Amino acid sequence: MDKKEYDRLRYIANKEKRKKQVSEYYQANKDKVKEYQKNYDMLNRDKINDRQKQYYKKDPEKFAKRNAEWAKNNPEKVKAYQESSLYKKQHKISRWKHQGIITNDWNNVYEIYMNTTNCDYCNKKFKDSLDRHLDHDHDIKDNNNIRGILCRVCNTSDVLKGCPPIF
Repeated sequence: MDKKEYDRLRYIANKEKRKKQVSEYYQANKDKVKEYQKNYDMLNRDKINDRQKQYYKKDPEKFAKRNAEWAKNNPEKVKAYQESSLYKKQHKISRWKHQGIITNDWNNVYEIYMNTTNCDYCNKKFKDSLDRHLDHDHDIKDNNNIRGILCRVCNTSDVLKGCPPIF
């Protein structure tokens, strides 16, 4: 019997005992374990994201079903996340990507967008957050295509058509 086979049989024979040991350790050291896990997650974010993408590619329906079930069982966490500034930022950037907006620095564009109070063309103050629009050149598909931050009137009249991208 080789070492690999020996280890496998030993694991099977002591499975319940090991489970009990791990559970007892966790109960006695919850804070320590959570801190370790938090640090591990931060240091290995790319590795974890790659692994999640692989699971998703294998069975996207299973992944979506599991996420929907979690959301159904945790409505308070879902609501708290949707009200967070992180969610609002990610949602806004996701919508821009879906609309065909292209840039190399989403964080910078988001910060500029959120801090802009006047239209780049007519210089009128935005009435509310729904009045502010990120204008982009629809013909540019492979490079930065943002032309400016406009009010609804200027954006719908396409006043910057033909102007070069600024971001």
